[in-house]
Amino acid sequence: MNISVGKLTNLGCAVGTGEVDLFIGSASFEGRCRSVMQNVDSGRIKRALVAVNRTFGSRLDENEGWFGEVLGDRIEHLDVFSHDPVSTLLNVQRSVRRLLELNTRSVIVDITTFTRESLIMLVHALNQHRMRDTRITFIYATASEYSIGSLPDSSRWLSAGVRHVWPVLGFTGQMIPSRDTHMIIMVGFEDERALELIRWCEPTHVSLGICDPTEPDMQSHHATNEQRLFRLRSILPNVSEFRFPGYDASATEAALKAQIGQFRDCNVVIAPMNTKISTVGAAFLALRDQSIQLCYANPYFYNFDNYSRPGGDYYLFSVPAVRSE
Repeated sequence: MNISVGKLTNLGCAVGTGEVDLFIGSASFEGRCRSVMQNVDSGRIKRALVAVNRTFGSRLDENEGWFGEVLGDRIEHLDVFSHDPVSTLLNVQRSVRRLLELNTRSVIVDITTFTRESLIMLVHALNQHRMRDTRITFIYATASEYSIGSLPDSSRWLSAGVRHVWPVLGFTGQMIPSRDTHMIIMVGFEDERALELIRWCEPTHVSLGICDPTEPDMQSHHATNEQRLFRLRSILPNVSEFRFPGYDASATEAALKAQIGQFRDCNVVIAPMNTKISTVGAAFLALRDQSIQLCYANPYFYNFDNYSRPGGDYYLFSVPAVRSE
């Protein structure tokens, strides 16, 4: 997997000059949901599928309307729901299957502001319904700051409370009751959600992973990630720790596979709670090894007003179709 990294102002050059058969993005409550579209030539896009999380109500109206103005009658809205994964999965599968069947050979997916659950479902649908010669390019626009204005690092928050914990539909894995369970949590800012996931899973072994602090875009967030890891470590004795690359899906996949190997013959449950790129890496691994379960903790509240501030960089990568092993 080749990864291209650059300034958003140069993104148009990175995606090339040809037509884009399908653009997929998300109209989020974050202003960052516009970052990719603002830096590509929208006139080259033939069709667009824009996800709208209806659970968030009118908070998305402004950004949903903005996408409509930019794309006009080429846009189709994809309704997703934080509280209703069944409807979300059905809508994602239906829309992706139909649009990929329309002689779709080039797809750009802006993964920046999808919820992790809907992103994992989207990866599954794209992999399942793509044609052999379909080229799918994922793009992620960085954030310069999360939990805007919250200092010190210990006060930063993106969500609060946990409403539900469930396996991601399409990635429920193969849980064998006689086996121990190994839970891998890719730790981000949200330690409360991580603890609730552990209570729900009741694993025999827990592995906590954080992003490699040497990655350029991770340095500004590393202190907060370490703070969350420290909190979890102080509550949970005898946990294993590991590092994974937050901005390289293939390397994330390899790091997860290596950590799984630390505890043999276990049920494996992975909770992707860090970057969207690393979430895609976890989804790729679970597509290859269908015994792995991916799980998601649905929060009560988001830090709607101060969730993130847009950054100036992008990550771009393409992947071949993934086949189960």
